Amino acid sequence: MVPPPADDMSAQALLDRAGEMRRAGQYNEALALYMQALRADARLAPAYYEMGTLLRDAGRPQDALGCFLKAAELAPDADTHANIGVIYHLQSHLSEALEHYNAALRLNPDHIDTLNNCGALCGQIGQHEQAQAHYERAARLSPGNISTINNLGILYKATGQLDRAMDCYRAGLALRPDASLYTNLLLSMIYAPNVTPEGLLDTARDFGKTLADPLLRRRPLIVDKDPERRLRIGYVSPDFRKHAVNYFFEHLLHHHDRSSFELFGYSNTAGGDAVTTRLRGSFDHWRDIATMDDDRVADMVEADGVDILVDLAGHTGRNRLLLFARKPAHVQVTWLGFPATTGMAAMDYRITDIHAEPPGMTEAFSVEKLWRLPHLFCCFGPMDGAPAIIDHPPCEDNGYITFGCFNNFTKVSDEVLRVWAAVMARVPGSRLLLEIFGLGSARYRAEIEARLQKAGLPLDRVILEPRRPENQYVLYNRIDIALDPFPCNGGTTSMDTLWMGVPFVTLAGRYFGARMGVSILTNAGLPQLIAADIDEYVEKAVGLALDREALRAIRQGLREKVAASPVMDQAAFARDMEAAYRAMWREFCGAAG
Repeated sequence: MVPPPADDMSAQALLDRAGEMRRAGQYNEALALYMQALRADARLAPAYYEMGTLLRDAGRPQDALGCFLKAAELAPDADTHANIGVIYHLQSHLSEALEHYNAALRLNPDHIDTLNNCGALCGQIGQHEQAQAHYERAARLSPGNISTINNLGILYKATGQLDRAMDCYRAGLALRPDASLYTNLLLSMIYAPNVTPEGLLDTARDFGKTLADPLLRRRPLIVDKDPERRLRIGYVSPDFRKHAVNYFFEHLLHHHDRSSFELFGYSNTAGGDAVTTRLRGSFDHWRDIATMDDDRVADMVEADGVDILVDLAGHTGRNRLLLFARKPAHVQVTWLGFPATTGMAAMDYRITDIHAEPPGMTEAFSVEKLWRLPHLFCCFGPMDGAPAIIDHPPCEDNGYITFGCFNNFTKVSDEVLRVWAAVMARVPGSRLLLEIFGLGSARYRAEIEARLQKAGLPLDRVILEPRRPENQYVLYNRIDIALDPFPCNGGTTSMDTLWMGVPFVTLAGRYFGARMGVSILTNAGLPQLIAADIDEYVEKAVGLALDREALRAIRQGLREKVAASPVMDQAAFARDMEAAYRAMWREFCGAAG
């Protein structure tokens, strides 16, 4: 036991004693000693720094930030600025984060963690060249560093270099199995046109067998096998914030029947915002898990008596799939965030629908049992403040057809560009409007223009718009017809497109990620815009562009038609989800009985 401090101890002695307390796991006592040391010497920068690290590790980032800022004021060093940058980054204060990352690198140009973190931030804001320079320096300083390899892959993926991205992740996995590398590899494979669903399944299974399945807990859970009782449903997400996931999830949350379902929110959200605050008040129970390890959260889920635990992320950033691997709930479900299998034995079901995955088509591509909803795999609610739509096709003002695509440009392969070039070649004077993140980088813009030219797209008829928050929804009033990418279709973007009164043409593939457009258009009452093959895709896009009366007719009242369809019938969707949960529970009770 560490003895209590004497009243006449110096500030440095108090600081040393605080460190002893912290190493002994006596965090409250350590915190009190740090504060006592600062009362003895208010300019003791190490006390502010060490107290900041303690508060950071205790899940109190805002208090930690104040300590780090004071330490930086008194005695600036690279570690202090790096910590400030990380907290600002997690809170989405990106300009402040960049300022402190750069300050850390001025003080120590070889600070590996900051090179990686600053590279990630530069990539996030579209400064691809700066990001690559940071990562390449980190790679030279620390060859084989998993974080650097991972970050280089993320950068290559963001700039559409999917093969290079996948090579990075595989090189990292050859050094050490790592959950983030698997997640990013699987995300890249979703977009890559040369990856088959069988190949995706193999990689997901490898993740399961290597990292997830060995974590399965064998101890029995307490269970009340009444199939009709009120169920405890837990939702786990890193995206309980302003994020596309909440266009679909929040409405389900508000329409849930609370007499039949008790709702737990397990938030792995970094920072949080006004949406986080709103969601926190809408659950029956809220748990912040961002600073907790998977075993601790699994214990919490067990203690909460959750019956059905629902993953909203899949293989996307900051997921908690390894929590699910421990099987802390009787029934576990993945839904919404990721359009393919998790590869995990502990995940019981993946929610889909009858249009995206008709019976008999895709069962072989999923480790989980498919649970098909009767209409749509999700239900849309547009962002607040969406602008009014124009009451006529823009071509009536312009004198030419404007095609458009506002999806993540990583989904747009060279083959897709060639198909779009074939469409434009048959529609005289037509334009193609593309919204692309990162166009502020001159090199990246030049690379895109070179790809467009190689695919046969005339640059004088292609309009490149940088992706900016203020452009969300606004650009739709400039296009007549949207073109869905393939094989990875649009999801949120496709629903935004219809909400803004713009029809889109899609190509029906043979697995979920390549059939989201099929489900959305079928439920919106527009099956005539679904193509069975590339030739039909071209014919449908060209035919609609050349038939101005048909185009005007299909756009007329499209927002109202979509609002009245299953695409936006939020109450009906909640009943579909609840029926699925109840049926899953009945299956479990029957099997457990």
